[in-house]
Amino acid sequence: MHGDLTQAQDSELVELRRDGASAPVLETLYRAARSVLQLETLDPAVPVSFADLGGRSRAAGAFSLLLEDIYGIPVEAGAIMNPTGDLHQLARQIERDRSASGPQRASFASVHGNGATVLEASDLTLDRFIDAATLDAAATLPPPGMGEPERVLLTGANGFLGRFLCLEWLKRLEASGGTLTCIARGSDDASARARLLEAFGRDDADLTTELDRLGSRLVVLAGDLAEPKLGLADERWAELAQGIDLIVHPAALVNHRLPYRQLFSPNVAGTAELIRLALTTRAKRIVNLSTIAMVGPDIDEDAPIRSAIPRWTVSDDYADGYASSKWAGEVLLADAHERFGLPVTTFRSYLAMAHSRYRGQINLTDMFTRWVLSLALTRIAPPSFYSGNVARAHYEGLPVDFIAAAIVAIGEARREGLHTFHVLNPHDDGVSLDDFVDWIGEGGFPCQKVAPFEAWLEQFETALRALPEASRRASLLPLMAAYSSPPPAVPGTLIATARFAAGVRETMPGGLGEIPHLGPQMMVKYLADLRASGLLDGG
Repeated sequence: MHGDLTQAQDSELVELRRDGASAPVLETLYRAARSVLQLETLDPAVPVSFADLGGRSRAAGAFSLLLEDIYGIPVEAGAIMNPTGDLHQLARQIERDRSASGPQRASFASVHGNGATVLEASDLTLDRFIDAATLDAAATLPPPGMGEPERVLLTGANGFLGRFLCLEWLKRLEASGGTLTCIARGSDDASARARLLEAFGRDDADLTTELDRLGSRLVVLAGDLAEPKLGLADERWAELAQGIDLIVHPAALVNHRLPYRQLFSPNVAGTAELIRLALTTRAKRIVNLSTIAMVGPDIDEDAPIRSAIPRWTVSDDYADGYASSKWAGEVLLADAHERFGLPVTTFRSYLAMAHSRYRGQINLTDMFTRWVLSLALTRIAPPSFYSGNVARAHYEGLPVDFIAAAIVAIGEARREGLHTFHVLNPHDDGVSLDDFVDWIGEGGFPCQKVAPFEAWLEQFETALRALPEASRRASLLPLMAAYSSPPPAVPGTLIATARFAAGVRETMPGGLGEIPHLGPQMMVKYLADLRASGLLDGG
């Protein structure tokens, strides 16, 4: 039976690749989705999202490649997994892209060459992404003003870190009388605003009160980073080009399973589109959020990105696609600074941990939250999560509220030049995952120690697979490859953080002028928030 099903699926895929482009797009799209997801029936008349059909990131990647084979144009996984879209919307997008005349938006193939496995920094120049007229005009623009920004544009405000950058900027702009404009996905501006406010939740009355007070300074526009002109109408784009003083860019498609090719449009071409906005009508500063995953201990905070990482060899390693896409974005921003003097400040962040005060503010999908939930549910742990001298192990995460405050304060203190900061917890304090296991136990979920590590890993995975579906999906199970072997214990951090620590001391107000240490209260907060989410019963 399995063989018959496989043969039928193979035959369908052959037919789709041969004849799909000549059939109505909607019909082909539904046939392709049914085949990739191995569904028996699917009605093209009913709008439905790929995710609602059970599609996840790997299936979205396969669906994307199939559609590219059929139509000969890139169809990004980010568009397939659009949280506000469906297959009908995707069909309309494909129809627009197929009928578009004139220059097309830069693609992976047009920049790196189809099938490239080595990405050259020399490929990533602004002329591959931005029209010559815009670049010629940008050469004559005066530099951005040095004063406090009155209008700030923020991308990615729906994200975990993005929402607290939004809050920090609203508080700062309240003092100066400015406004914050956010780009968010939605069918219209009202729905985009509703999605953004919904991301904050209503679990904490103090947070809700603060948002209500600051809401008059918030403008939310329905747009999409993966679209030309951010998916905005020409007049809206022109208004932003004239009025915005500063662009803050934490937005990205964060998916550690998808390859660079699938992340190119939102993460690389999207960054280029923001550079185009920064170079249109009047020059604008950019504060960029990147990832520490792209650097090693031999790269200093202000090392020129093109010489520090001149090329990137694509691999199947966990998160390689995401890290390489952020590297590419940094290369483009460096080009903007070198060619046009555009002020750029980049923060390479590690893990944004739970908010230290507001209830319910944890990132349920990040690896650390999954780790805490999984240990609390299974109540088993290895003797240590590290190899070597475990007494000096250390965890580099920081609370999201501290990270957001540091990025705003340090970013505003750098109003010219090109700067990079490594946003890490560098303390050699011996606070590690093993301490967190103890703190989970003190919070009511004591863990039995299973030795050796390999035996724990086997029992742990078995226990996770036995969890109810909701708990299983929120657990570490999808990311188990990252825990296949214990990493070496590292005291503090091997990555340079001196400039970040100095920036914190120089700019952080209110007695926050030091990078915080993690303590047991952090785990108390995580366990309380997980209980409130309904994923964890009382210990």
